Amino acid sequence: MKYTTYSGFQAIVRAMEHYGIERDAITTKHGIHIPEIADSGQHISPKLTEQLLRLAVNEIDDPAFPLKVAEYISPSTFGEFSIGLLTSSSLRNFLLRFAKYYPYIATTQKLRLVQSPDEVILISHFAEKSISEDLRSVWTEVTLAFVFRFMRLMGRPDYSALKIELTSKFRGQNSERYREFFGVVPEFGSTRNAMHLPLAGIDDHLANGGSEIAVEYEIRIAAKISEIEQSSLPLRVHAFLVKELPQQILSKEIVASHFAMSPKTFQNRLGEAGTSYQQLLDQARRELAELYLPFPDITLAEVADLVGYSDASNFCRAYKRWTGHVPRAG
Repeated sequence: MKYTTYSGFQAIVRAMEHYGIERDAITTKHGIHIPEIADSGQHISPKLTEQLLRLAVNEIDDPAFPLKVAEYISPSTFGEFSIGLLTSSSLRNFLLRFAKYYPYIATTQKLRLVQSPDEVILISHFAEKSISEDLRSVWTEVTLAFVFRFMRLMGRPDYSALKIELTSKFRGQNSERYREFFGVVPEFGSTRNAMHLPLAGIDDHLANGGSEIAVEYEIRIAAKISEIEQSSLPLRVHAFLVKELPQQILSKEIVASHFAMSPKTFQNRLGEAGTSYQQLLDQARRELAELYLPFPDITLAEVADLVGYSDASNFCRAYKRWTGHVPRAG
């Protein structure tokens, strides 16, 4: 299952509002559904985030707007992961843990920490290749900016990077704005997204490190990661369904074959993980439907086809079973 956190999505909304694009205009004029979610750490579909980010890129006349998005992401929005990170013993410990936790916060990007005798380098790259290169570079810039801001909030407000590499092209970005944010002007048009950090101070003890709370939340996080890993097959099946349903008609046999299993073994493995193919199929269909329905130029029949139903009536009955009400196209 591919996902991002709602906090990232909401940060884009707030950044757009900062630039004068009202929330109602996003939903009404552009047909993007903004979910109302109380828990900002909750996972949502990356396709919805991609849709909103594309709109931001097209509408905002400020190539440095990823910095503003990063400012609207709160370090406290990742649940147990947030508290665990906030109790890191040092900045190096924080970076190591952040890179370790990040696959369980959002699956769309990967972080890798490279340590050398002279510096520490945090490398970020987008794992979702279906998203266009320009959006991948924008979102990885947001990620690096957020991580750096988080580090300063950890008790090092004057911390500066040695070098910032960004794959995004230079489009008139305000150099001083970036210097103020990172302590250095980025190298735009680089071959990777990376943040080079000095060794000085990186191992200094942080005030909140080593407390009982840190231990408690490390245990909670380990349990959470274990839970996620144990359900890895359902997560992968869900991702495959979301990606392929709009492209082809899928059956349990086809999906089982994709994962190199017989239908019986496939169903047994899913059952051991506490789910079934039908449950995963319904979940993927519902999530896709809720993405497509707000679009004003897509009919119910087209939505039904995109989520794998032969006709609109069968889709409407299924949607009412999932949600308690009939679907309405935008």
